[in-house]
Amino acid sequence: MLTKTRGIVVRNVNFKDNSVICHIYTEDFGSQQFMLHGVRNQKGNVRPSHIMPLNLVDLVFYKKENAGIQQIKELRCNPVLQTVHFNIFKNSVALFMAEIINATVTEEEQNVDLFHFLEQFIQMLDYESDKIGNYPIYFLVHLTRYLGFYPKGQYNENQVFNLNEGLFIDQAYEHINCLSPEMSKTLWQMLHTTTEHLTDIHFPRIIRANLLDQLLYYYEIHGLHGRKIKSHKVLREVLS
Repeated sequence: MLTKTRGIVVRNVNFKDNSVICHIYTEDFGSQQFMLHGVRNQKGNVRPSHIMPLNLVDLVFYKKENAGIQQIKELRCNPVLQTVHFNIFKNSVALFMAEIINATVTEEEQNVDLFHFLEQFIQMLDYESDKIGNYPIYFLVHLTRYLGFYPKGQYNENQVFNLNEGLFIDQAYEHINCLSPEMSKTLWQMLHTTTEHLTDIHFPRIIRANLLDQLLYYYEIHGLHGRKIKSHKVLREVLS
């Protein structure tokens, strides 16, 4: 059956000489894999530039039930990202986001709220002029809402965030798997900041870098299921 949907390109795997298996998170069918022929020799209708990570696409494909890999008939970028792939800082954030999505968003079922969160965040990254240092932290924090381990509890000056429990707790019960008081405060700020005010939050780069590492550890505990994230090392260097 010929089907239309929106999608977000997540990952590409080369197949044979000129084909690519493209992992796309779709609005209507969740995570899907698509076979694209002739991409790498540019004889097909789809070019490599069309399937760069985090591209937003409209696609038409032949939907076959219980098929592991679907066949695409048409694919076009909509809208075309203007800066993400041409700015080294934004591209580092984009590759990091794509790796996180690939590792955590694997269900082959519709989740419109999650799709719209990802779509809007990608467009916001594309529109942003230069202050993107907070973007990876905000993305990790708010993606947890859709993955089932959104931080719980209320923060005050005597509280820290427990990574095992996903909960703000009294410092009196602090142990090795808790964020520092300063990082706990920063996490609380990120939880309660809108995208419109994301660039207004300022904190030391060392706190940002350490919080990124701790949030990835939080993901390891609750959402990565043994998968390892590698691109954050490059991200840290680029944004430092």
